[in-house]
Formats: sequence, structure tokens, C-alpha cells
Amino acid sequence: NGEMGERGFAEDQAAGRKPFTCIGVRALAVDDEEMNLMVAKGVLGNYGIEVDTCLSGKEAIAQCGTTAYDIIFLDHMMPGFDGVETLKRIRELRNGMYQDLPVIALTANTVSGAREMFRNEGFTEFVPKPIERMVLERVLRKVLPKGCIQYSVPANGEMPVEELPEAAQSLPADSPEQPGPAEPPVRQADAPASPYDQLAQSGVNVDVGLDYCAGDEDFYREMLRLFSAQGEEKRTEIAALYESANWTDYAIKVHALKSTSLTIGAEALSAQAKELELAGKRGDVDFIRAHHHALLGAHEELCAQI
Repeated sequence: NGEMGERGFAEDQAAGRKPFTCIGVRALAVDDEEMNLMVAKGVLGNYGIEVDTCLSGKEAIAQCGTTAYDIIFLDHMMPGFDGVETLKRIRELRNGMYQDLPVIALTANTVSGAREMFRNEGFTEFVPKPIERMVLERVLRKVLPKGCIQYSVPANGEMPVEELPEAAQSLPADSPEQPGPAEPPVRQADAPASPYDQLAQSGVNVDVGLDYCAGDEDFYREMLRLFSAQGEEKRTEIAALYESANWTDYAIKVHALKSTSLTIGAEALSAQAKELELAGKRGDVDFIRAHHHALLGAHEELCAQI
């Protein structure tokens, strides 16, 4: 983008291939969705970052009044105090001690010109939701002091995953396409069924969900469990906003569903929620009324499948 010379770009590229930790860094993650906070805490924790969480802008402001943070990840769209209002109040705390603190916008809306928009609103950078590891690492390297980034080389000297060819990265460790000892062929009828087969048949891209959960199958299962367990509550919230014709908050809630659905790989449901979010923002009530019940029905069916 013209902000870095060729030498700097080459150094950044080289650094991007090295694993690193941020031990000693304390972060605050703010989001009105518990699932998003769990993902943020899990992903950031992989880098040794100590993470506190808040479910609202007001709670975040109170937390920042009593605790010093090195970086804040702040949801852009929240009911009540949204990300912009919350950021403004945090910047004013303690006579402006947080004026230069890196505050990263968490957003499921990555439109063209998003970076400039968030900078104009006072954010240091932005990270799309669900969080992608490579984007997060670029932002951490950019906004944290260099002393906070501790690079390491694996003791076995093996190439980090991000340096492997793209095709190899997409294969699970036990994939039959990976090199390994030859085994006798197994008849298709004898192959054990994957626990995710039913989800895949329901349109869930399990590979996408696992990727957003850092490849951790236990973590992915926990996200599936939480998505299903909260299903009725989320549908009730969305339905109540629909019945009261509160289209502003309706758009915020389906926006949240768009993000959490994509986190588990439910791409079709996420796309449905996105269309309703956009309709809410532009005040297209006819579109909402025509598609609202289909969204809730698809959500309920997916929770049952999970």
C-alpha cells in the first residue's frame, strides 16, 4: 500500500514466517457475543497473551478504568454503546492515558476502504471476524512494541505450517494423501463414519470451522456445543426485535449471527444473516419480512443437527 519500502516489506515477509509469542502482553476483548469472546480468548491465548473479556461497551469502559491493558480488541457493532462510542470514552479515561493504546476493531464487515474508515474513527487497526490467524499475526507485529514479539524456532527444525505448500496446509495430519507408511486399502463400506458427516450434509463446511478454531478439534466441538445451546435464546432475541420493528438492533443481532455461524463453518446460514443485516441497515422492511422466518427456521434446524 506504499507505506513500506522494499527492504521493510521483505523483512516483514520473513518475520511473518516465524512463530512468535507475546508473553507478558495483557489484552481486553470486547464483544456482545460469548462465542466470539471464547474464540478471541482461545486464539490470542495461543500467543501467550493474557486475555480479559467483556460483553458490553459499558463494562469495557469500567474495566479499563481499573486495569491497564497493552492492547484492546473491540467489537465495532454492539447494542448500547457501540465500538466507536466505547473507544471514544476509553481514550478519555485517566486523563488520556489510553490515547496511544492499540485498539483493534473486530468486525464482520470488511468492505473496501475499511482500514481508512476505522482509522478515521480512532481505531489503530482492524481484524475481520471470525479471526484469521495470519491477519491477526500481521496486526500484532504491526501495533505491539517490538519487545513484545518474541520469535522462536522449533527445536526440531521443522518448517512452520505457514511455510508449507498451500495444498499440504489444507490436509489433516492423518490424511491418506500425506506421505506415510503404506496400509492395506479399506473398503468404503468398512470406513468409519465421520462424526461431522451429518453436519456436512446440512451444509456446514467443517474444514472452515476447524480453521477458525485454530485446527483444534476439541475447541471446534465446544463452539458447536455453545452455538446449539444458545440457539433458542438467540432466536428469541431476534424474533422480539422483529416483532417490535426495532430494525437497528435487529441488524446488530443478525450481524452477530452472521459471524458466529461462519465461525462453525455454517456458510449458508451466515450468508442469510448477512442479507438480513444489510436489509436492516437500509431499512428494507419488505425484504426482512420476506426472509426473517426462513432464517430462524434454518438456524433452528442447524442447532438440531448439531
